[in-house]
Order: sequence, then structure tokens, then C-alpha cells
Amino acid sequence: MSKFFRLCSCEFTKIIKKKSTKVMLIILIISLFASAGFAILTKKMYSLSDEIYENIDYKSNLQSEIDSLKHEINENNDSLDESSKNGIQAKIDIYQFAIDNQINIYTKYWKTDVITSDLLTSKEKIYNYKSLKDEESEKIEQENFNKISELLIKDDFIGYINNKKEMLKKDFDKGQINQNEYDDELYVLNLEEKYEIGKVYNPDDKWKINLINEIRLLQNNVRSGIDTTTQKALTEETLKKNKNNIKINEYRIEHNMAPYMTGVGDSIGSTRKSYDYMVSSFSMMIIAVMIIIMAGSSISAEISKGTIKFWSFTPNKRWKILLSKFIVITFILIVTTVLMSLLSSLVGNIFFGSANAQDYIYVSNGQVHTINYIAFSIIYNLVCAIDVFVFLIFAMMLSTVARNTAVAVGISIAAYLGGSTIMQILNLLIKKDWMRFIPFNNLELSSRIFTNDMSYSATTLVSNITGNISVSFSLGVLGVCAILMIITMFDSFRKRDIV
Repeated sequence: MSKFFRLCSCEFTKIIKKKSTKVMLIILIISLFASAGFAILTKKMYSLSDEIYENIDYKSNLQSEIDSLKHEINENNDSLDESSKNGIQAKIDIYQFAIDNQINIYTKYWKTDVITSDLLTSKEKIYNYKSLKDEESEKIEQENFNKISELLIKDDFIGYINNKKEMLKKDFDKGQINQNEYDDELYVLNLEEKYEIGKVYNPDDKWKINLINEIRLLQNNVRSGIDTTTQKALTEETLKKNKNNIKINEYRIEHNMAPYMTGVGDSIGSTRKSYDYMVSSFSMMIIAVMIIIMAGSSISAEISKGTIKFWSFTPNKRWKILLSKFIVITFILIVTTVLMSLLSSLVGNIFFGSANAQDYIYVSNGQVHTINYIAFSIIYNLVCAIDVFVFLIFAMMLSTVARNTAVAVGISIAAYLGGSTIMQILNLLIKKDWMRFIPFNNLELSSRIFTNDMSYSATTLVSNITGNISVSFSLGVLGVCAILMIITMFDSFRKRDIV
């Protein structure tokens, strides 16, 4: 055992002393700061976009819209039916109302929603009732319009919520919605009231409005049993996931934890999350290239240099020589991944503050739980390293079989960087069940295991791209491939002449 340990120690020292290893480690450290820079730049780009909307001369734009609509009525008066005329006139009145009351409808908060939906619809109904000479209905709708417009003028957010609740109750009493629909919408309105979501225009809180909309979507999925995004029936597992996502979204709103991909850069919290994903992606790519170079040159380089002859004269068996190299490179992969996770956390704290480092959220037994940020960062990156481990074995197998460093390293890096893109194209062209057995379709496990860090829409997008292959199935396929490559590697090294 001590001889094998010395064998591993010697191999580790040799790899660490290589210039290529040192260069890759320096690049890895640089990537941590580069990722922070990209995340900050992304935040500034979103902030610039928000400033454009804030500073836009919305009154001039609305006035131009009004003039255009008036021109449309005048030019096409004979060809337009009464309903179309009423719709256009309603828009003219509502845009003028927005100008008079200084409401920028190009921003996103409760007033803009009321104007562009409730108030506009109410105004259209008034004109339609007027055309039909239904004075009673017109009077009722005018009272409703006046009530809503007064809420806008007084900036009465709570009154707006209460009005929505009253209208909801009326719809329920009339039988227009059922009990589940009533309860679900009331639940959402209570959330909006409790956390004052959309009360004022705040670019940093846009993600909260997105989560509220997601909750409505998820509620509809649960009620109907159909995923409205994919139009597929929900399985028991996906039904449970939809219910859990509702709880997670509420937890995020309550604790001010913006998820990833709800609009990156909406807040400093989501910018930190953007950095976490960016640094993981960049760093793991650099680690993968470094590990593939190590593995791809592990045997072939020694054969080409003739240093392998030294090992043949030692009492160590061939399988031990190869095993030591395999263990050492795997050890370097694990240690580098863990250290990178810790360093990225430190750099993230420096640039974005430790307060914005979010714990991972998950639901167990109907209750929301969290995993510590640093612990999750390590676990997440170690799961990402599974892909690198597979290519480590692949590169080492090529190095042993082909005995050519350029071939082993070149093919492995090309497969790592381009394999997933090629598979996505093939998956679009070939719709066959056997495609899921291809190893490239079973990589990127982290995006399927840790889905709660992303918004529901982003999670659905990932599921559509990966084809909804289960994690256990992917691990099985990758495990079989790894075993076959290891057997091939050891068998070739044991039987072929190395001197």
C-alpha cells in the first residue's frame, strides 16, 4: 500500500510541476474575476434599459398614438364597424387619461396594468352599451369605470386590491368561476397585498411580478392537470413539482430571493445568482480542459518521451501504474472543483456582498427548506464535475489506446465543447426513443437536479432541451459508458507493449 501511495505521490508532483497545469490554474483564477465583471456589465445593461423606459417621453408617445388613432377613425370611418370604432375611441380616451394623470404606461406596476386592461375594457363596454342603447348597463359600467379611475387618481393600491377581490367575489357568486379558481386568485391577491407587489414602479422588483404571474400559471396547471406551456398532461411527479414551485415562489417573495433567469440583472440578488452560474460555467470549462490535457497526455506523452520505460523496470504492476494516474487526476479534479467553489464564493462576496448569496431552496414533505450557500455551491459544482469525469476517462482511454496526445486531447476537448450543441441539433432532427441512450444526451445533470434555482419558465425550457430524461437513467447510461471505457483502457495498457 505504501508503494502505491508513493506512486500516486510521484504522479501528483509531476503533474503539478508542469507549466500547462500552472497556466490553467492561473486562467481559472482570472475567470472568477472575469465572471464578476460580466455579471456587473449585465446588470448595468439592464439598468440602462430601465433608465430608457423611465426617462422616455411617454406623453409625446401617447399623444402620437392618439393622433394616429384619430386619423384612423377619420380615414376609415365608413369601413370600420361600430365595435371597432368603439375600441379605437376607448384607446384614445384611456391614453388621454394616462397623460392627464401622469401615468407612464410603458413601465410595469399596478397602475399600468389597470389602465391597459381593466380601464380599457371598461371603457370599451361603455361605448358598446351606448351603441346598443342599453342605458342601464352603460350606467353600471360607467360607475365601475369611475370607481377604478378614482383609485388611480388617488394612488390607492390597497383600494385596487380590494376592488379586485370584490369583482372576484361577484364572478364567483354569479357562477362564472368555480371554488378552486376563486381560492387560487384570492391567494394571489393576498400575496400582492401582503408584499405590496407592483405598488410602485421599481425595476429591481420586476422579478416579483414575474413570480406572481408564474404562480397564476402554476395554479392553472394544477387545476386543469395540463401544463399550459407544453400542453401535456401532468404526471403525478410533475403535478407535485408544480405545487412545490408555488411554495418556492412564495418563499422567494417573502425572503426577497430573486431566482435565476427571471430577467437577469433585475436586482443585485439576481445579479449575484447570474454570477454564480456564469462562474460555474466558465470555471468548469477551464477545469475540464485542464483535466483532459492531463488525462490525454497521461500515457501517450510518457510513451513518446520514453519515460514509460522507467516504470517498466519497477516492481509495480502495470494496472497499478495506470490506476495511480487515474486516481491522481480524479483527485485533482475533485480538489480543484472544491477550491474553485470556495474561491468563487469569496470573490462573489467581495463584488456583490455576502448578504446577496442565496441559499438553495427545496421542498420536502410539503415544507420549504434551504441548503447553505457555500455547501450548495460545492455540491452543485461537484455534480457539474461528473461531466468532466466522464471526459477524463474518455481522454485517458484514447491516450492509452491511440498513444497519441494530440489525438486524445483534441478529440476529447472537441467532444466536450461541441458535443452538446451537435446533440441538440440531432435531437431536433431525429425524434427517436433510442436517442436518449446516447451519452451526450445524458450529460449536464446539474441543470436537471437543481431546478429550483431557476424560474419555472427557465426550468421548462431546460426540460424541453434535455428531453425530460430522468437523472437516474442518465447516471445509468454514463455509468455503463464509464465502466466500458475503463475496461478498455486497462485491458489495452496491460496487454500492449509499452517499452
